[in-house]
Amino acid sequence: MTIEDKQLEFIIYCVESTAERLGRYGSEVYNKLKELGAINGYIRSYYDTLHTQGKSYIVDSLLEYIYYRDPKWLPKEYQPFRLTNEKKGGTAC
Repeated sequence: MTIEDKQLEFIIYCVESTAERLGRYGSEVYNKLKELGAINGYIRSYYDTLHTQGKSYIVDSLLEYIYYRDPKWLPKEYQPFRLTNEKKGGTAC
């Protein structure tokens, strides 16, 4: 399997995992991530690091990526991890 094949498989995993969390179709999530430049500019660019992380971290990071570029696309109740953590009195890194 080539690195391109591995990255494609990982992109599919990222899209489907994010779609599952949002309760949306994978095609909707893929189109939004592509529109925002996340497929090549984030997932492919940071593949070496991202593919070593857990599902929750990956999905959270993609949701934050979307949030800071098109927050209205996400559910109204969505808050990025950093803001959620700060509201609870935690410290963000």
